Amino acid sequence: MGLTITWLRDFIFNYYINPIIHDTGYNPVNTLTWALVLAPLCIILVLKLLRRFGLAIDEAFIAAVSPYIFLGAALRVVEDAELISPPISYILITPLIYLLLILYAISVLLLAYKLYHRRYKLVFASIGLISLIATLVIIIIFNNVHEHLWLPWVIPAVIGITGAITSIIYVIGTKLHLHFLYSRLNLAALGAHMLDAASSYIGIDLLGYQGKHVLENLIVSYMGTAAGMFILKLGILIPGLYILDTQLGDDSDTDLRNILLLAIIIVGLGPGVRNTLVALGI
Repeated sequence: MGLTITWLRDFIFNYYINPIIHDTGYNPVNTLTWALVLAPLCIILVLKLLRRFGLAIDEAFIAAVSPYIFLGAALRVVEDAELISPPISYILITPLIYLLLILYAISVLLLAYKLYHRRYKLVFASIGLISLIATLVIIIIFNNVHEHLWLPWVIPAVIGITGAITSIIYVIGTKLHLHFLYSRLNLAALGAHMLDAASSYIGIDLLGYQGKHVLENLIVSYMGTAAGMFILKLGILIPGLYILDTQLGDDSDTDLRNILLLAIIIVGLGPGVRNTLVALGI
């Protein structure tokens, strides 16, 4: 019994707690846990909560959530820059930062809905935008960014690569009448992950950064370049979006489809924005 408890304790610390404490990134065990257990659980709970209050998960709602995605990326930069010390900084590391942002966003959303029933989405988005701006101001003031090496070409490079690939996908989708490749939310999901891939490619291949994700490191190890992330993401996303479009298309379950698309956008856009800010020199 004692050996079992010791083994279990060591397992939890090695694969879950130590990566958070030391911010060493992902390993196969915690990656699968976050992807197969924590993420689906959060999606189910949030979906049930929104349905309980009768809140539709439409395009306007997803647009209102976007400032909070950028806020999460900015908060990761706060941790990267060591602007706050442990143990408080631990809450800004995956997966705790996702839980923090979900709790914050849901709290603001429900409060905005209660106080401003007709304009709750606008109020919700505005508070998210204010929170994002305040976080960026804190980073600029306290991170001594004027002493850092700014690389102003990073943002246009990341956006340019992202825009080019996403535009090509859009053109192909419209020419071949493949709705799942050019519908707005699907295209937003593809763009978010192309942003992540572009920022990883520039950060790793051109600036010498090291990835923290398991698949990212495998791609770099076997292909010698992070450009393989484009192939990997498209190889997973395109079939996934096709399945969502065919199985949950039309009005079969719009809320479920859209919250899944929102989750896909968050997983791509959050790391992509964070990587871009780090590569920029913030």
